[in-house]
Amino acid sequence: MPTGADLATALARVDRAALNGFELVEVAKAITRQVAHYQAELLATVAEIAYCPPGNETSPAQRTDHPAEYAADEIRLALTLTRRAADTLMGDAYTLVERLPAVYQALRSGQVDLARARVLDQETAALPEPVARQMVDLILPAAGELTTGQLRIRLRRLVIEADPSAAAVRQRQALAQRRVEHGLDTDGTATLAGYHLPPDRAATAAARIDTLATAAKQAGDTRTLDELRADLYLDILNGIPTDTTPAPTSQGGVELVVPLAALAGLCQQPGQIKGWGPVLAEIAAKLADQQRERPWRYTVVNEHGVVVGHGRLRRRPPAGMAALVRARDRTCRAPGCRTPAHRADLDHTTAWQDGGPTTAANLGVLCRHCHGYKHSDGVTLTQPTPGTFQWTTRLGHTYTTTPEPP
Repeated sequence: MPTGADLATALARVDRAALNGFELVEVAKAITRQVAHYQAELLATVAEIAYCPPGNETSPAQRTDHPAEYAADEIRLALTLTRRAADTLMGDAYTLVERLPAVYQALRSGQVDLARARVLDQETAALPEPVARQMVDLILPAAGELTTGQLRIRLRRLVIEADPSAAAVRQRQALAQRRVEHGLDTDGTATLAGYHLPPDRAATAAARIDTLATAAKQAGDTRTLDELRADLYLDILNGIPTDTTPAPTSQGGVELVVPLAALAGLCQQPGQIKGWGPVLAEIAAKLADQQRERPWRYTVVNEHGVVVGHGRLRRRPPAGMAALVRARDRTCRAPGCRTPAHRADLDHTTAWQDGGPTTAANLGVLCRHCHGYKHSDGVTLTQPTPGTFQWTTRLGHTYTTTPEPP
């Protein structure tokens, strides 16, 4: 049903006790759409309040040409909000009702929720309004099927592709604000973090810590990998020797996905740091240059973006197919999961003990959590074509993930 009064009436009459699990999931989806509808109605009302002149309950329905300077304070007092929360609500109202009307309509119809609408706003905020609307029009049809994390990554790539030069200027401006922040957490621990760092240097630093932590774990350290990464981070900053030597077989380094033409300087198509997201072509080229002496992997895709080949440069291609499957899948193949392939399990879609072959068409990348979920009661997973995974949940709903775009 479309969102609005009829759906609200239908939902008010639902007897949850009379529904099975499949039906309850459908009701939850309908409620989510209706909540988005009400959020859009609230934002439209807030936007209208901003243009009301001073008055009282007997005043006529008049509007001014410009929003009132203290309009957010009216909302703050009426809804018992902090000043910051009221400013945020007023900002959302302006953005979605006036700057990005297509997003407002998608919210009102329940196609996206407020969290996704805010991502669409945040990731296009630096663009001129006409360009921002073009970006939104490109991604809105798929936005409701993406998590906020997936939506953010796709938008960042689109924004870079729209105007690489402007994206480079924005990055240089942000780099001028790089800083380290620290403070105590509510549980008595502390946070130490860097912001607006150069992505190439941040990625290589994180990769070094990851490599050292993995080496320590392989050497028998009983700490978890997360604990090791945190302790090594502090040891390095405090000048304490790590006493950890990566194993000779550990490659380390940053895994980079970048078009050959971008490396050759023939295009400005963004690259992608695996596990981080899209970056400017010049950043990808810089990272590639820093890793000249490391083994290189290449992936060949056809005109539809499907991975058809994978191997190593400077070495004979390996006999196994694990590298091919990881290159094809790139992230965990559960809907919405973005765990990088190199941190995930390689799983037989049809179990080996059930006769499933060890072939690329029967292998897929699953993170540890989603791997466990796959084997839970009532969940089934099939791979109708290589790289396409069809999940059926324990309550009978079906979701399909397709190969990641190159």
